[in-house]
Amino acid sequence: METKEFALVLFTVLSQASVGAFILLSWLRLRNRSEAMDAVYRRSIAVLLPIMAVALVASLFHLGRPMLAFTSLRRLATSWLSREIFFSGAFFALLAATVLLEKSAPARKALSALTALAGAVAVFSMGAVYTATVIPAWQGWGTYAAFVGTTVLAGAGLAAGLVAFFGRSVAEAAGDLQQLVGAAIAALILGLVAYPLYLASLGNGGAEAQASLQLLGGPFAGWLALRWALTLAGGAVPLLIAWRRLSAGQKTSGLVYAALVCMVAGELVGRYLFYATGVPMSIG
Repeated sequence: METKEFALVLFTVLSQASVGAFILLSWLRLRNRSEAMDAVYRRSIAVLLPIMAVALVASLFHLGRPMLAFTSLRRLATSWLSREIFFSGAFFALLAATVLLEKSAPARKALSALTALAGAVAVFSMGAVYTATVIPAWQGWGTYAAFVGTTVLAGAGLAAGLVAFFGRSVAEAAGDLQQLVGAAIAALILGLVAYPLYLASLGNGGAEAQASLQLLGGPFAGWLALRWALTLAGGAVPLLIAWRRLSAGQKTSGLVYAALVCMVAGELVGRYLFYATGVPMSIG
């Protein structure tokens, strides 16, 4: 895998985690009636801004000439890459506006809805970019499932980590934290169901799809094992323990932080495998 694709690993994972965290935090905030928890949400959402900034900066390193990102917007009506760039930038701009206009509740709520919509379209556009390539392993539902899975899993983990940190002295935080932990667990379960189906689709595909499967089972088997060790042992186990402790009214911040780090690391490794094992179709 070329160096520029490491930039894409960071861009896609960090941006998808930011989108997922924002949507979940905004949804919980809409149901909130506590001033103390409102402050927790406000601080948590503000942290997403630098994370998304890092993601966008990383994306520029993928381009040989970063300024071409602006000229590519001319093809917004026909190019999914242009839409990916536009809606990722729109999500960042709207997120910044949401943070800056925090004191105006009506404006904030309207901006939050627009920001969530821009983020969701950005994630969909990312998936569409890759399904339109000549790499069979990226075509079809598997890429969308992987990108949405990262959005929910890493997003829930990031949101949970922020709520655990900023809400460590707020009694009401436990209920929302448990919901975020539950969302992450649900995403993990769905991922465990979807991934074997994805591998089976590669095995039933053409020569290039089968070549991607052979790479996952051969030269990259260690990376694949690391990815699931981080996701399951490092992520799922602490989350399940955290769920039980939250149900018993106990503190779980350390477990949530550990799960967050491992889940994001697992998604980064998984995204590395996504790029490293893609085999293009032969032409001619």
